[in-house]
Amino acid sequence: MLAFAMAAMTAQAQIVVWNGEDKELGSMGGFWDRCNPSVVENPEKDGINTSNKCLKFTMTGDGFGQKQVACPFRDWMTLDLKGNRRLSFMMKKAVNENTLVELSDPTNPGAEGYWQKAAAWYGGDGKWAKVVLDFSTNDGLNDFPGVMAITGQTTSVTAPQDVYIDNIVVEPIPMVGETPLENVTNGTLEGAITVTGSYMKGECQNANGDWYPVPYDDFATLKNKVAAGITSIDMRGAIVKEAYNSIGAVNPNALIFATAADGDNVVVNKTCATLNLNDGYAFSCPEDEDFNATTVHVYRSLQAGINTMCLPFYVGQAEISTNCKIATFKNGTTFTFVDHADANVPFLATDVDAAVDAGTGLTFTNKGVCATGALGTTFVGVYAPQSAENLYGINNYGKLQKGGSTANIKSFRAYLTAVGEAREISFEGDVTGIESLTPALSQGEGAWYDLQGRRVAQPTKGLYIVNGRKVIVP
Repeated sequence: MLAFAMAAMTAQAQIVVWNGEDKELGSMGGFWDRCNPSVVENPEKDGINTSNKCLKFTMTGDGFGQKQVACPFRDWMTLDLKGNRRLSFMMKKAVNENTLVELSDPTNPGAEGYWQKAAAWYGGDGKWAKVVLDFSTNDGLNDFPGVMAITGQTTSVTAPQDVYIDNIVVEPIPMVGETPLENVTNGTLEGAITVTGSYMKGECQNANGDWYPVPYDDFATLKNKVAAGITSIDMRGAIVKEAYNSIGAVNPNALIFATAADGDNVVVNKTCATLNLNDGYAFSCPEDEDFNATTVHVYRSLQAGINTMCLPFYVGQAEISTNCKIATFKNGTTFTFVDHADANVPFLATDVDAAVDAGTGLTFTNKGVCATGALGTTFVGVYAPQSAENLYGINNYGKLQKGGSTANIKSFRAYLTAVGEAREISFEGDVTGIESLTPALSQGEGAWYDLQGRRVAQPTKGLYIVNGRKVIVP
């Protein structure tokens, strides 16, 4: 559910303010004649800025005319910020330092607030780096600045220093679908959503007077907007800076599809380093979004004996515990032993060696995670916690238990919808190594049972269970 706090607006792209690609080499590129600006060939195309051309200027001293360039938009364009207050550009220079950006309001020259100032740190170590300026606290700025002045270094310049700048843009506001992020009601985003615009984390300084920090973190804001039912966020169409998974505390199972980001459950180019699946939350992988996970942690408890399971990846029988057997549903209450379970196929993990704590859970490696789809009809997998009223669970002894009005079932388990007159499940196929089933099936001291748990009055040739132990009748 997405609550709209205002009328929807169309997602915006970056507004390009200056790009050297359409400027003549050797020209001033539209800048004022200050610090010898010149359009030059990009001296470093193998970094994050692969443009062919950029602007070079030379800082020679401490006056604004000695370390500042200025671009008069009003001479050749009418810049409309469209309500956006975040600008960025590429910068390359020798010294890591703050750079100061000033925007003027041409509609009211000389008035207080005519220049709106923000500063941000350049830390590129001589390489191209993206510098982001957030003017959201510069209340005097309107949507139509006429001049942009860039001071390459706010401290003293002791020797001539070349500065390169390129790709000056106005970043679009963060969007969720067609709604600005800031106008989404907190705690309302659920399911699979797509975000666009610019999603960034960082800090700059309001430099109108005494500097004060202006932190911005669109990912933290996004966290406030989502509910526990959020399952995935596609931000591959967004412009990101310092991207990370911020919503793990809301739903640790939620997937983040991105071109670059840090954190668990982040999928980049069909690859996820660490995938966490917690049985207290919903999980869903959208259609056509299958991916490879290097490590998968499934945080759910298991009991010694039998456990219902359903996972979005292939599972071999020995991956759960040393002696584990896997059984998939056949019909009625009968299950067939198999050597594996495919993705999204509910199954029974039998002969689990020992109880597993939810805090420890299970760990798998190199798994192909599949898009979630049908999870069965009679024996049904669960990928979101839900009511289990009138559904049939299977306990660790193979007994069937019908859920009452307060019963619930967690994620990555399974249930039966109907069982007829049956009171317990049965198995067929290779049953070697299912000793852990037998104690629960023994109803009386000295009673004989076959390997399907049925009591046998007159045992004949074969394998039986007596007092929890296997006995062979030759």
